[in-house]
Parts: sequence; C-alpha cells; structure tokens
Amino acid sequence: MGFFDHFISGRKAMPDQPDDIMRLRQAHHALEDLPETIILAQQPGGEARAPLQVVEATVDEIAFGIIAAEQECSAAYRRSAALQRLYKLAREAGCIGSDRAAPAVQNKEGQ
Repeated sequence: MGFFDHFISGRKAMPDQPDDIMRLRQAHHALEDLPETIILAQQPGGEARAPLQVVEATVDEIAFGIIAAEQECSAAYRRSAALQRLYKLAREAGCIGSDRAAPAVQNKEGQ
C-alpha cells in the first residue's frame, strides 16, 4: 500500500505485478514460464498494441496473446528449418566448419 493510500479514502493500491506473477508461478508449477506481459496479435491494418500485463489481462486477451505467441513460434520454427536446410545443403556441397555456407550453396546451385 502506498503512502497516500492512507489519506485518500477509497483509493486502492496498485498490485505489485511482479509479485502477483511470482505468486502465480509458485502456486502452479505449470505456470513457471508465465511471462509478465503478453503481446496481443495485431489485426490486419490495425495499430500495434503495447504489451499488456498478464495480471491485468482478460480471458479473451489471454486467448489473443496465445495467438500471437503461436505466430512467433511458427516464425521461429520456419527460421530454424531454413537454417537446417542451408546447413544440409552446405555439407552436401562439401563445406567444412570454417567455410561460408551461403556462397558454397549458391555456387553449387549455379553449376
């Protein structure tokens, strides 16, 4: 509770959000990776929204946060898969660890 909360009737102290998150994480083992904020999925043509504190998020906002997180996972997976393909192609082109992968793959594909 803040200093002025004692003097202003009806004023409620803002929850200390990191503590709220810590309590959730400690109370439920499955929530140990719960982030403090979520990014909501942006609607096409809409403005980007600021991160939202998880402890203030509605159930619908959590659902939209899940969509955004899944989009991030999909993008990360695609990047990982592309890197794996480049690595494989470079090894097939005869590259060793200190060789540059992209030029070797381009040279092999151009032959």
